[in-house]
Amino acid sequence: MTDDAPEELKKEFEEYMKSDYSRKRGEPMPKIIAKGKYLGVERQVECTLKNGIPIIEVDGEYDETIQNKFNQLLKKAPAMGGTYYPPENSLLAAYSVLESVFFDDGSIPTIEAIGDIGKIPTYDIEGIVY
Repeated sequence: MTDDAPEELKKEFEEYMKSDYSRKRGEPMPKIIAKGKYLGVERQVECTLKNGIPIIEVDGEYDETIQNKFNQLLKKAPAMGGTYYPPENSLLAAYSVLESVFFDDGSIPTIEAIGDIGKIPTYDIEGIVY
């Protein structure tokens, strides 16, 4: 990659190299797979990071309208573990949104995290309740 390459291309290449490096080390590409009712229909949603932003596909297809709605939900991702608010554009935030507010009311989604999507920070304090 030359120094005068467009910034967008440099970022995309950097992300590819990170993901390629992870695959070479035997680690899966971080991904969330969630299933639940969305707009009255049972759907499967896959979420990965691209250029530092969670991107979702519903039933294997990218839809800009759904992505925009998801982006708005990420800005106010519900707390995890009671009191931890994940960073806005993290896979933890995406997990929180998919678990709590993305699917239809009353739908209880099943969610699987593949690879390292991050962790809720914990503290070694005696008597602390999570």
